[in-house]
Amino acid sequence: MANLKRVVITGMATINPIGDTLEGYYESMMAGKSGVKKWHSIDVSKVECKLGGDLGDYDFAAALERKKPFLSEEQYKKIRKLYRNMTFSNKSAVITALEAFIDAGLFGKDFDPYRISAMVGGHNFNTKYVMEQIHQFDKEPEYIDPLYGIEALDPNIPGTISEVLGIQGPAYNLGAACASGNIALRDGFRDIVTGECDASVISGPIWDMNESDVHAMGYLSALVVDPQWLECPEKASRPFDIKRSGFIASHGAATVVIEDLDHAKARGAKIYAEILGVAANANANHLPQPSADAQSALMLNLMKMGGIRPEQVDFISCHATGTPLGDDTELAAIKKAFGAHAYKMKVNAPKSLMGHTCWAAPLVELVGAVLQMNHGRLHQTINIDELDPSIDLDVCKDGPVDYPVNIFIKNSFGFGGLNCCSLIKKYEG
Repeated sequence: MANLKRVVITGMATINPIGDTLEGYYESMMAGKSGVKKWHSIDVSKVECKLGGDLGDYDFAAALERKKPFLSEEQYKKIRKLYRNMTFSNKSAVITALEAFIDAGLFGKDFDPYRISAMVGGHNFNTKYVMEQIHQFDKEPEYIDPLYGIEALDPNIPGTISEVLGIQGPAYNLGAACASGNIALRDGFRDIVTGECDASVISGPIWDMNESDVHAMGYLSALVVDPQWLECPEKASRPFDIKRSGFIASHGAATVVIEDLDHAKARGAKIYAEILGVAANANANHLPQPSADAQSALMLNLMKMGGIRPEQVDFISCHATGTPLGDDTELAAIKKAFGAHAYKMKVNAPKSLMGHTCWAAPLVELVGAVLQMNHGRLHQTINIDELDPSIDLDVCKDGPVDYPVNIFIKNSFGFGGLNCCSLIKKYEG
């Protein structure tokens, strides 16, 4: 059954390995650009996996400077002062939230601060920062960061976003591993549908991972460790290819502003897309073993909630990490949920371009999928030199393609057997 309230996306922003503007991101997708390279901001000398979508040297000060025309001098100085103590992850959340809020036309405008929420998808954001503080403690306890007790905490991020944007509605973290961004979208969507809020700021910060995180994921045989890709990192992330052997962990952040349609129209906001629903379920198995039954049931439930039929879906932005089991399971779930219609849709794998941006991936990839829908053009799933013979769906392997999309699904399936998908429609007034 469709919702009584209509919810739309009115602001978007992202920083990821292939773009830090909406235009740049879209152009990189269409060009088939890869953002995968050798890690340089993480010491992986003891780690088998050497590759990642590394943004460790991203210039957040310059990014804030670019927002200066939209800020008062007082606002600019306040954020710059907060920057001094913010962690890398917090900066990524704040700058994308600020940009999306400006993009939505809300920053500096009159609104009821208690009717806008801030949802942050993810957890354990600051593990590199925490490791640095532990090493410092072992060396000399008196020289740890005096604000370690605040800055290391995940809830500091929604708190900082709320302070920067001046919003005072519900604000908190939601963690579901690689489904976190969609889970955050689900709660923000519910804030609006229930009438508690007029808008919600949904952020997926960078996971500032450390070398032990990369090593641990490698232990699970989840990451690409094949040395043949060391000299050509751009070819290492290869969902659906016969030689796929794991995913590439990447930095990435995104924020979307979602809003009650009537509220958005009343203030003349531009509208990127409509959200028909966001749904979640679990595999009842904490191990990283995806379930086609759970995934297909979730997509069917999502469409039922959104009031649409399977044959109305044109496109799926896949989770598709590049693990043999994960890719096969997701495509099997799509065929189970859509039947014969699965062969009439198109699917693609954004992680082939930028690696896996982890907790933020659902939002980073949602932004990319909305851009593709609105341009009527889908990006190529790159690095498919030889399609796995078991894959018989159209995975956009031969280059970008002009293709009209009216409705799409953004899939996300996280470790812990935690699944969440969103259903998005092209906006029609």
